[in-house]
Amino acid sequence: MFEMENKLRSEAEQQAHEHSCKLLLNCYIRELALEKESDIRIHPNTLTYAVAFQASGVKVTGQLAYHSAMGEHEYLSMQSGGEAVHYRDLVRWITCELGGDGAQGASSDLHGMLKSEMKRKSSLEVDIAHPLGENTNRVELAYARDFAQKVDNSVGNLTLYIEQAAGLDIHDYRTSEQSLLVGHPFHPFPKNSKGFSEQDVQKYSPELRTSFQLCYIAVRQDVYVQEWVDDEAVMDLHDLLRSHVEPILKEKSGMYGLLPVHPWQYAYISQLSEVQHYIRDEKLILLGSAGPIVYPTSSVRTVYIPAWNCNIKLSLNMQITNMIRTNSAEQMRRTLDASNYVRQHDCFGAEPHTHIAYETGVATCAFDDEELTSLFTIAYRPIEFDPANTYVLSSLVEAPLPGMRSRLMTLLGGDLDIAERWLDRYMACSLLPIVRAAGEKGIHFEAHLQNTLVTLEDGLPVDFIVRDLEGVSVDEELISEQERAASDLLFYSREKAWARTSYYFIVNHLGSLIHAMARDVNVSEEHFWKQVREVLVDELERTGNAYVRHLLTTDAFLAKQNLVSCLRGISQTPAYVPVSNVMKRIGSEVRGSRGIQG
Repeated sequence: MFEMENKLRSEAEQQAHEHSCKLLLNCYIRELALEKESDIRIHPNTLTYAVAFQASGVKVTGQLAYHSAMGEHEYLSMQSGGEAVHYRDLVRWITCELGGDGAQGASSDLHGMLKSEMKRKSSLEVDIAHPLGENTNRVELAYARDFAQKVDNSVGNLTLYIEQAAGLDIHDYRTSEQSLLVGHPFHPFPKNSKGFSEQDVQKYSPELRTSFQLCYIAVRQDVYVQEWVDDEAVMDLHDLLRSHVEPILKEKSGMYGLLPVHPWQYAYISQLSEVQHYIRDEKLILLGSAGPIVYPTSSVRTVYIPAWNCNIKLSLNMQITNMIRTNSAEQMRRTLDASNYVRQHDCFGAEPHTHIAYETGVATCAFDDEELTSLFTIAYRPIEFDPANTYVLSSLVEAPLPGMRSRLMTLLGGDLDIAERWLDRYMACSLLPIVRAAGEKGIHFEAHLQNTLVTLEDGLPVDFIVRDLEGVSVDEELISEQERAASDLLFYSREKAWARTSYYFIVNHLGSLIHAMARDVNVSEEHFWKQVREVLVDELERTGNAYVRHLLTTDAFLAKQNLVSCLRGISQTPAYVPVSNVMKRIGSEVRGSRGIQG
């Protein structure tokens, strides 16, 4: 048994290491392709590649298993100097390469970069940015060490997930939320959870199919705040938790509101001196764990509560990937303003198979210290889809183990014809409604793979759901002055709003979905991008949608430079890099393409 456990651990470590090498190299190639063009060579015809790290005097070479038009390459081999490359080698070489001058192709000004890209379509020049300035060796060294530690943390977690949970099937909404083993394909440490101990990882990681009870805090009404989109949305936690709460609060029950808290966060905030002060004043009363079993979802801090038919977006004062996952007042204001705006404008009213999972309420404490308040803030999101047949897209696109076929194509049987039919059905309820909302109503969503769900019937899409409205942006050219006065947090220039949907849905979402499908049926990604293009051409001819025209004719979309931004400590205001628009290139190769130039 011990030998078998060691063998499984060794195999899991190897798979985690190889996958992390793929992530690091793909991030580096995408993000530095313009700046270090002479050092990066990809040969699609021979499926070979070579990446030189000049600062370290090394070259990484090898064979590709699959060449990706969007840069999500699969590798057969990765070596340097005749030896296999370890992920820590790549971390060291990348940090050396980006030290000092750093990635000169990086620009943290999304708006400025997009404007320059649109003006100079053929050149794809980018502005030079040095986020840290000069004489910052000590700061850069600290970022480099932090970067390496987070990569190690992510690899360690991934090893654990592969060892303990790989191969588990998904058969409903809950299991799909708890099956995102490897995560973002263009992030250097997608499974980092810095702040969790090893025991915490075992107890709270969704990848390990965990479940637990939430903890609750009674908050005196003079420091309790809640806001709901309407009276029908209100959740009465006193009623839901009456048997647990009343014996503790007794006659004071009406003086307090209730806040659900993640168990890890509950232990953390209970020890804070400011919180202990509020406890002594009886502004806060710790109620311990209670209520129904909850299941952590793919975001870790959001939980699914089947008994209450809802998700709750909790605060966690620790890092998931590269961000502290607390809920600020501005984020929650944006969330509720977006819920109200999108509802008022009946965003998908004409789309019977496209839906929004609205956040309907926010609750928190009214402390003077905003940072302290953010540790308590939560948002409610009711479940209004069929949980028995609905899946998170990111889990369908992933394989149960690195190197295997995606769950989606395994479900479909892996045939090209069914893949094309699936994509047609999917675009009808996702892509087209999203570009219509963008072009006609100016409403844009952060509809990346983890923020979207699909309901399947006999394996084919019947409903599409987008969630997490904090990421909504609205084209300011399509709003009234009265709307601007109501909430200016949602409104962006057209270029910025377009860039957000282009990145989150076209590059991130469709890019990875198409990659998984094309790789699994052994065709080029261009095969499916041509299918997407044809659908958009038809939509443009029918509607004249300006955003659709942009998608078809722009030379490039902007993608986050997650690696550069993490290494530079600018994750809150990330840098972006142009990614070639495959549809434009395909259009240029098509003669007489019904009047669509490019």
